Amino acid sequence: MNPEAQKLVDAGKLTTADAGKLSKLEAGTFCLHKSWGVGRVSGWELTDDRLVIDFEGKPGHGLKLGFALTSLEVLADEHLLSRRLIDLAGLKEMSKKNPTELVELALTSSGSQMSLDRLEALLKPLIIAEADYKKWWESAKKTLKAARHIVVPSKRQDPLVLRDSKEKPGGGMVQGFLAKRDLKGKLTALGLISKDLDLFEDALNELKPVFQDISDTVRKAWRLHLKESLQLLLARDEIIETIPEGTAPLGSMKVSDLVCEARPLLAENIGGLPVAMLGRMYRSFPAAFPERVWVPEILNHLTRTGGRAVAEIAVVLDANGELEVLSEFLKKAVRNRTLSSDLLIWICKERGGLAKSVFSIDLGNAILDAVEDDQVQGGPKRAGRLSVQLSDDKTLIHELVQDTDDESLRLFAKRLLTSSVLDELTRRSLLARVIKARPEIEAMTEESSEAREDKSLIVSWDSLEKKKAELDELVNVKIPHNKSEIQIARDEGDLRENGGYKAARDQQAVLNRMKEQLEREVGHARGTDFAKVATKKVGIGTVVDFTYTDTGVAETYSILGAWDGDTEKNIVSYLSEIAKALIGKKVGDDADLPTDTGATRSVKVVAIRAFNPAA
Repeated sequence: MNPEAQKLVDAGKLTTADAGKLSKLEAGTFCLHKSWGVGRVSGWELTDDRLVIDFEGKPGHGLKLGFALTSLEVLADEHLLSRRLIDLAGLKEMSKKNPTELVELALTSSGSQMSLDRLEALLKPLIIAEADYKKWWESAKKTLKAARHIVVPSKRQDPLVLRDSKEKPGGGMVQGFLAKRDLKGKLTALGLISKDLDLFEDALNELKPVFQDISDTVRKAWRLHLKESLQLLLARDEIIETIPEGTAPLGSMKVSDLVCEARPLLAENIGGLPVAMLGRMYRSFPAAFPERVWVPEILNHLTRTGGRAVAEIAVVLDANGELEVLSEFLKKAVRNRTLSSDLLIWICKERGGLAKSVFSIDLGNAILDAVEDDQVQGGPKRAGRLSVQLSDDKTLIHELVQDTDDESLRLFAKRLLTSSVLDELTRRSLLARVIKARPEIEAMTEESSEAREDKSLIVSWDSLEKKKAELDELVNVKIPHNKSEIQIARDEGDLRENGGYKAARDQQAVLNRMKEQLEREVGHARGTDFAKVATKKVGIGTVVDFTYTDTGVAETYSILGAWDGDTEKNIVSYLSEIAKALIGKKVGDDADLPTDTGATRSVKVVAIRAFNPAA
């Protein structure tokens, strides 16, 4: 104890504890006050009951002895603040030439751990100017990357850490990962490991506890957290494959194990996975489902997952020699019009590669069908993407039509011209591309004017009455009921969290679109009983008998109004492709009828008669 302090104790003016505190504040000692900052004890003036402190920017400041003992914190001579008080120029030079040493000094002065905000408060504006700090810190972070004993956080709210020099650089990250109890926390910690993999001296061995922990965690958690479980396994294998001599998987749980076990839930739980992870997951299918069971399984995903998965699935099929299976699957899906907009877009983009065998004029018709159907169903954003693909891909139309036959070309051009979902400017632009590729189709432009002027539909009186009844039910029953549901949902409060309200509003939009379409159709309809039709040629209201040229088998079709199609009774709408191929033909003429496979079959017309509703 300082002799002077002991005298105050003997005189009863200080307690032994306070005398001990005073002894630590001898002249030359650095100290910190929460209001006045860092200072250095200049001396004691005990007769006046005070200490004199040279504070930063406030030298010779006197503090009452009792106040000083309770408000001052003693600082070591090597503390950054002490150094800042006596050697500010030296610290400025250090910030320029050795930022790592400066950050290490700050950490040593703060118990080996500090927030980035605290570091900023220590350094600016005295050591580093306010205007220069951001640029300095960005540069310092790059330098600190090589300093394995200093951990720079990826998030600002996390601390800056000075490691024990005896600790292996990656050891802290391994312990940090193992300490996490939730899957999201483990994913974040694994991301940090991936980012700083170079900090591990022997990554394969040092990370084995992490790899096994992932296996154990996934086995317990995947039924409740399938997506996060998949991400953990996939991220683990990605890390392993970046390590020299690393071979995935390490750990008892393989990606293929999880894919097999989670088979029924997989397609619905992989939305949002990064593309690289999707590819890695699909590459595990042959191991997950052996003996070619994986092929139909992965094809099933083509129609159930988003557009980002399409390319990855195709690559896996190609790599395993199953491209022909993919080709047949896509051809059938195009014919049956079961392809999603995402798949149709992928085929367009891959028309010179993996989807080359599927690229034909039938694809163009499938695209128009999808765009029209999506508009009727509510026009989701993916329909917009498909329309954009059709209009913005400058060579798509040219490649679709350049080698197609004349009849298919004529039908496709007519569809473009009469499409109700494409605006006038888009229709003209697409037709211009068709004409550029096939100049002989230019005559269709004249026909298009007539087609646009005459939008009437020929329908039977019976089908017209059914359509009117459908419109009446929509207007007088379904729409009022929907309005009532919206009002009930609105009365439940907080519309932002009200799923019933959102569903009712979505249904309202669908019903209004249906109403507009039905009103448009009924407005254009012209009813008829098909009486007194001419039978010299096949036309609307006629029954045509024909035989197939290749087999001689006879068949009969009735060609009636737009809404009268009935395949069980061999009744077809005059707007159908079969009717279009027959209309205008005479007895003895040949016609090519389209088939379900996309090809045509040649037939010969043998008889034409008027349709008899009573027959």
